[in-house]
Amino acid sequence: MKGTLIVFDGVDGSGKGTMVREAHQFLLQKGVLPENILLTAEPTRGYFGKKVRELLDSQINPNLNAQQFLDLYLADRKEHVEKEIIPALAAGKIILCDRYKYSTFVYQQLQGIPLEKIQNLHEGMPVPDLVFILDLSVDAALKRIARRKKTEVFEHRRFLEKVRIGFLELQRVFPKEEIVFIDASRSIKEVSSRIGTVLSAKLEL
Repeated sequence: MKGTLIVFDGVDGSGKGTMVREAHQFLLQKGVLPENILLTAEPTRGYFGKKVRELLDSQINPNLNAQQFLDLYLADRKEHVEKEIIPALAAGKIILCDRYKYSTFVYQQLQGIPLEKIQNLHEGMPVPDLVFILDLSVDAALKRIARRKKTEVFEHRRFLEKVRIGFLELQRVFPKEEIVFIDASRSIKEVSSRIGTVLSAKLEL
């Protein structure tokens, strides 16, 4: 039985991690066994994922290090796919993934990497069965980010405004993929309920 890859992506501060946990609880309540669900995220906690986080925390100019970011993200994703995602899909699991290729397409394209190049580098990687893009205004996102102890290099207003537009244009970039936009400005309960409705229909729960 083939598994299901479900991705949560969107602008920083939109609540991706929270909604992954909410979706996990929803699936458990619907009777899905814990061992049949994989919670995962990118960047991973592997070697390349740690390098990505170090780069994000370094406050270097992302536009001057676009290729370095892309190389690290791709290396981390390939390892993630080989070691976690493909085995979980083969085992018939439901995978809830916090970020995937969509962040790379949005962020690295804004850094000046051509779209076609990014697409070519992702050939052969699993295509998600369902993608939730959590949409949030930049003002609201910045307020949420400000509650953290530190910010990352990409978390600045002008850049985030472009990032949000990039996420909203993903259906044009991936016209054959099932991408659902979610209003992340609403309460956790409301956002979770909307996601649960979509999951129920997709997974026939």
